[in-house]
Amino acid sequence: MEWLSAALCAVLAVLPVALPAQGIPVDLVIASTTDVHGRLRGWDYYADTAESARGLTRAATIVDSVRAANPGRVILVDAGDLLQGNPLTYVAARIDTAAPHPVIAAMNAMRYDAAVLGNHEFNYGLPALRRALARAAFPFVVANARRPDGTRAWPAYTLVERSGMKVALVGATTPGAMVWDRENLAGQVVLHDVIAEVRAAVDEAREAGADAVVVIVHGGLTGEASYDTVTSGLGSENPAARIAHEVQGIDAIVYGHSHREMADTSIDGVLLTQPRNWATSVSIAHLQFEIRGSIWRPIGRHASIVRAAGHVEQPALVAVVQRGHDAARAYAATVAGRTAVAWRSDSARVADVPLMDFVLETMRRAANADLASAAAFSLDARLTAGPITVAQLAQLYPYDNTLMAVRVTGAQLRAYLEQSARYFKVTGEGAARRCAPDPAIAGFNFEMVQGADYVIDLTRAAGDRITGLRVQGRAVRDADTFTMALSNYRAGGAGGYAMLRDAPVVHDQQLEIRQLLIDEVTRRGTLKPADYHVRNWSVIPASLAAQAYDAMTRAGDFDAVRPAPPGVRAPAQRPNSTNIP
Repeated sequence: MEWLSAALCAVLAVLPVALPAQGIPVDLVIASTTDVHGRLRGWDYYADTAESARGLTRAATIVDSVRAANPGRVILVDAGDLLQGNPLTYVAARIDTAAPHPVIAAMNAMRYDAAVLGNHEFNYGLPALRRALARAAFPFVVANARRPDGTRAWPAYTLVERSGMKVALVGATTPGAMVWDRENLAGQVVLHDVIAEVRAAVDEAREAGADAVVVIVHGGLTGEASYDTVTSGLGSENPAARIAHEVQGIDAIVYGHSHREMADTSIDGVLLTQPRNWATSVSIAHLQFEIRGSIWRPIGRHASIVRAAGHVEQPALVAVVQRGHDAARAYAATVAGRTAVAWRSDSARVADVPLMDFVLETMRRAANADLASAAAFSLDARLTAGPITVAQLAQLYPYDNTLMAVRVTGAQLRAYLEQSARYFKVTGEGAARRCAPDPAIAGFNFEMVQGADYVIDLTRAAGDRITGLRVQGRAVRDADTFTMALSNYRAGGAGGYAMLRDAPVVHDQQLEIRQLLIDEVTRRGTLKPADYHVRNWSVIPASLAAQAYDAMTRAGDFDAVRPAPPGVRAPAQRPNSTNIP
């Protein structure tokens, strides 16, 4: 009878796989996170205190519950910006490099099915990125990332199977990293326009047998790019809505990058959802299908947001990330030096303050430049009297930017300062004139320049606000040239500073600005405001500067009540900061 058994096996081998019953709905569940930025534990490494509202360890508890309620039907994805953002990720990339990356280890333990690279994944350079990804048990998918020879740098998509369905997970990331991290990508990776590449990847996935397609994109829903898409030739920074409009064959889009939250919206029949950054929430999307003949047809879709607050940290994941967590706490607590006085940044966008001059002068001297430019990233950053820790300096400069210096003309310098002054939005006339930060311009795009004297006159029209511009006591002429120290992010023209795009680079030693600040404090031992502070710029009239200051406090830029600086009126009450941008 052996021949009969063999014949039966041969027949069964060519029979089609049994499909679910016709007309019986199948509910696929897409769980997603985005912009985690190293928030594995609910922990503020700057304050060295626990937080209860976020963390991947809490997201893991949510995912466990979703899987228990939907056995065999859950797909878990992330929309990028994972490996940079706090002391934990810095230590993993720069100090404790032999150990498995704690973020990747956590995601392996949570059994992610796919993730996309965010623009911040490139901050530490491609060797560090490849080292981290080498231990991932899941694919990173980036359809629009190609090598100079045109081959794909990472897979465009991956196929997973749930409930008899093949689901394609297609990834893409914002091309803006070509501006923000051009020195890390140049000659190695090119990020093309998202729309065309996603369209090609979706077609490939459908041809490969995908019954459903989920796009994971590190890019916002809509809005202008923070870089010049016209002269740079780069695609949109925020393409999610366009993908839904312009690419056929997509069932759902998970997007990120903008640090916002969107539970559920639909564009041309495509479901879109965005969880909150820093593992503050998990998006749970449901895609319902039924099979007709051999074709899966969508019959419904909806999504909701589950907040991490109120969920316990998953003990198993806490254990997985313990080494990275302990190393981050130890690094953040390291004492670099001391100061006898308190330094504040609360008024740094309306007044020249010593804390920002410390940053600027350190950059200027390190690059041996005439000028230096930087932004106040957080108005909560401060140095208290006493020991200065790495955590305090990391809060002052939280990004992993490197120092560059470029040569600018007097005309470019004026245009640069005018662009910065657009941060202030003035409405009304005369006594009815009011001033507040322009909501369309992020606070980290307000640059202040050391080494040049100037006034921002808010009674003048935007684009014509800079008066009294002088360098070394001499009025600046358009044909003058100066060297200016700044971050690699700004040197690429990001944030509306396209006038710098072709400025010649005169200094680029790949030195991280935050580490320069740490080294400066260590070298000095005791930090004194007089060693750095020179009042060289101001905002007038004081009444409008005070209104802008008040508006910043109402927006939640402060986390404690403290006196206003001289010449700036304090508001009656300041709300507590949520620490969520």
